Amino acid sequence: MRYKKALITFVSICLIFTFLQICKAENNSDGKTYIYVIPVEGVIDNGVAVFTERAINKAEKTQAKALIFEIDTPGGEVNSAIKISNNILRASIPTVAFINKEATSAGVIIAISCEKIMAVPAATIGAAETRPNEEKYISYWSSALRAVAEARGRDPQLVAAMADSDIVIEGVKEKGKILSLTTKEALKLGLIDEQVENLDEVIQKILPENKGNAQIIRAKMNLPEQIAHVASNPYIAPILLMIGIVGIVTEILSPGFGIPGVIGLIAFGLFFGGSFMAGAAPAWVLGLFILGMALLLIEIFMPGFGVFGVTGILSIIAAIIMAFPNLEQALISVIFAIAASSIIIYFLMKRITVNPIFNRIILGTKQEKAKGYVATSKDASEFLGAKGKTITPLRPTGAAVINGEKVDVLAEGEFIPKNSEIVVIKVEGSKIIVRNANNKESE
Repeated sequence: MRYKKALITFVSICLIFTFLQICKAENNSDGKTYIYVIPVEGVIDNGVAVFTERAINKAEKTQAKALIFEIDTPGGEVNSAIKISNNILRASIPTVAFINKEATSAGVIIAISCEKIMAVPAATIGAAETRPNEEKYISYWSSALRAVAEARGRDPQLVAAMADSDIVIEGVKEKGKILSLTTKEALKLGLIDEQVENLDEVIQKILPENKGNAQIIRAKMNLPEQIAHVASNPYIAPILLMIGIVGIVTEILSPGFGIPGVIGLIAFGLFFGGSFMAGAAPAWVLGLFILGMALLLIEIFMPGFGVFGVTGILSIIAAIIMAFPNLEQALISVIFAIAASSIIIYFLMKRITVNPIFNRIILGTKQEKAKGYVATSKDASEFLGAKGKTITPLRPTGAAVINGEKVDVLAEGEFIPKNSEIVVIKVEGSKIIVRNANNKESE
């Protein structure tokens, strides 16, 4: 009987504790009403998408009464904007878009994803044309806009006209133009719900019964999200790549290891780290980049006929391309980075002392006539069977001394280091083909 009473007491305590926890959750632990404000500012990228997803999840756990997306953006990446839109549509909390200045381009889909749209008098919404302006991109983007507009009970044709110049709306939009609306125009056409002066007025309209009692929580990016936002920005990512390339190449060219190498590694670290934290690139992409760098080091210190070097360069390029959200942005960024870094490196090479290690990657020896080099005659058969010594690495071409003359030679299928004994095994016109004299096959 005693154990039965103890069991009943224990179960009762558990039930009371559970009830109190439920009450605590229902009342947000302190009985306050919470409203979350999520700023969507600047260029939309993967970093912003990660930030908004976390903020929405946190607001739901806090059981906030409303989510206000304060929008002031010129647009950005379409895929990132669609991710944000999907998260808003799935939110279990009432959502409000507050256009504080502009909801342009990719910002349109974020605004129309919310249940209500409010805007200040001088705000604008629209101009959502894709880049590049091609049929397949326009079709995909305009269909995404229409789908969201239909889901929120807004005019899908009106929204699609912001992306497709071929759409004609009588008295609103002519063919060949992209639709962009002011607050007054959008209000008249029913695209937005109300005009407001500021955020305080938005809060008063969505929660009039809690005027002055609601606790406003303004979401902020944490450090990883800030890094992801900067590194995944379509305008900053190419600059990080350029800095990374210039830093690493300059480090290879100059003796020792110093500031250029550190800056280059930091730039690449920000680029790949930001893409990884933003969810644009999986961890194996970073691994592919590290593998490429390792292969380049192997090529420098353990020459392998260029196989390691070429494979390393291809691995690095592949990793960079895969770190971008789409192929188009990747190609534009890579081309810009390579072109800009090439110009910078060209001018830097005139001012820095070239590291001897660099000659193991690229043959930099100039075979000038003043230094004793001579071009081979049309008939070089006199060198057939003769022995000589290399004066540059053969990769597979280079220079050697044969019969007291400095000549251009070609190694047959192998890398031959500098100061190696060679033997001429074949002559084809002016082409002299050699082999390492220590190989048994050459005897």
